[in-house]
Amino acid sequence: MPDICLMTEQELDILAQDSSRELIERHIGEDPARAALRLGPHAALLSTQIKYLQRAKTKLPSYHRARCIIPPLAFEQASSEAAAEAKTYEGGLCIDLTCGLGVDSLMLSRRFRRVVSLERDPVLALVARYNFERLEARNIEVICTSAETFVAEFAGTADLIYADPARRDGANRRLVRLEECSPDVRSLMPRLRQIARRIVVKASPLFDTDEAFALFGGEVSVEAVSLHGECKELLIDLPGTDRPEAPGLLRATAIGRGTRTFHPEQLRDGKPDAGFDPPYGFLLVPDVSLYKIRAARCYLQSAGAFAASETGYGFARHLPDDFLGHAYPIEEIVPYRPKALKTLFRTRGIERLNLLKRDFPLDAEQIARATGIRQGGNGMAAFTTVNGQRIAVILSEEGRERGRRL
Repeated sequence: MPDICLMTEQELDILAQDSSRELIERHIGEDPARAALRLGPHAALLSTQIKYLQRAKTKLPSYHRARCIIPPLAFEQASSEAAAEAKTYEGGLCIDLTCGLGVDSLMLSRRFRRVVSLERDPVLALVARYNFERLEARNIEVICTSAETFVAEFAGTADLIYADPARRDGANRRLVRLEECSPDVRSLMPRLRQIARRIVVKASPLFDTDEAFALFGGEVSVEAVSLHGECKELLIDLPGTDRPEAPGLLRATAIGRGTRTFHPEQLRDGKPDAGFDPPYGFLLVPDVSLYKIRAARCYLQSAGAFAASETGYGFARHLPDDFLGHAYPIEEIVPYRPKALKTLFRTRGIERLNLLKRDFPLDAEQIARATGIRQGGNGMAAFTTVNGQRIAVILSEEGRERGRRL
């Protein structure tokens, strides 16, 4: 993303010096605040780099191993390598309109023969070039220019144009609407369709999937991507110059777990289940990516489970095969009556529970107070509303671990 560096060229020069690199390497495993006492005249700058390299070990392992230079704000707003690596586009030429720290460009460079990565912030462009050299990504060309200028002058055809518009304004306020972000891909779209076979726009995870179809028409595909139960990306995939695409596909991808694909008609035709008929063996919680594209109920029904709403849980008598989400064995389903639940928990010696909730008007703290328990421990209970009735689902002791493994 552009305009998020907040690092000066002088600071970049200092960090690139051999003496600075040696100091960072010597103290890379130490607490940054303690290391600052021994880092000399540029202690604050060097200790900050140590801190962010340590953070990069999980989010950006390649950048950590290569000891790249990491501007803090650019790091906070960068894609994780796991999310970037999940993209499967490939071809000859890819143009990344919004380089930023370059994580997406780096991963795309492993699937394309050549990547042109645009960055309008001069210092961040220098950082990207420096890091790509350390990462030995020799097929990436970083150009310091705006997306608007580049696409207006570009005369060829790209296999993919990729854009992750900046979602912060000059006052660092969060932006969600695509037309407010930079660059404004909506206004650029007529030109992008002339010069690219395929266009992919990464929107905020808060972006509404229906808005993608409203902005770009029914020909787009939308993919929600999750990692460890959190929606990380929403990818809007548009056909360009000559690329046929089945219109209106919706995809839910849980990294490391799999992908499920739907047509909008499948979701529109779905109806709430009416026949809630306990006992059930499992409480099903679809992956967050399925909820994001509003496909959770359809997915649950296709798995043979009861699903009362698009935002609620599923209930199944048997564990579905290859379920994309979590499944917890059910011990008991009872009406939500706080006094009765308080007695039930006291009788069973239950003092602590991890509380799940969906389609329920109370938050976890309110539920805990009403039922006389504390949050935490190994047990679990879920609270939801089915056909207008509030219920509590007591999960078996093995439920928490079973759900985590699935």
